[in-house]
Amino acid sequence: MTTPVPPNAAKTEGCRECKDLECGREHAAAERDLSRVTDFNVLICRHQRAHANGS
Repeated sequence: MTTPVPPNAAKTEGCRECKDLECGREHAAAERDLSRVTDFNVLICRHQRAHANGS
């Protein structure tokens, strides 16, 4: 079971890491590599928390 992440969750304007994570997730999805998609979802969630905490 994967953690649901909205398709645009990583799109924090001006953040290079957000863009890189979203790109990686899109590539993994295009390759139908659901394990990597899940990995990127976790990384995106962690990164979003850093934004929320002001880091």
